[in-house]
Amino acid sequence: MTENKHFYASSAFTWITTSPTRTLQQLIKHMDKEGYTYNLFIVPLPHDATYEIKHYQPDVEGTEWLGTFEKKGKRI
Repeated sequence: MTENKHFYASSAFTWITTSPTRTLQQLIKHMDKEGYTYNLFIVPLPHDATYEIKHYQPDVEGTEWLGTFEKKGKRI
């Protein structure tokens, strides 16, 4: 991931982003461990940028929703 973009995942109970020390794989593992359905986004800002969150998602122009995911093992 470039320095100007990061991934953001959120459920009704938690959120997490990628960073120079947290990969997308680690983010997904963390969200799966939490055990709740979550949404994944790519945000066109550095991981340490400040931005608003509205309805559990980044309020940033150009943000892309990548999908809704359930904990591994619960997928049908």
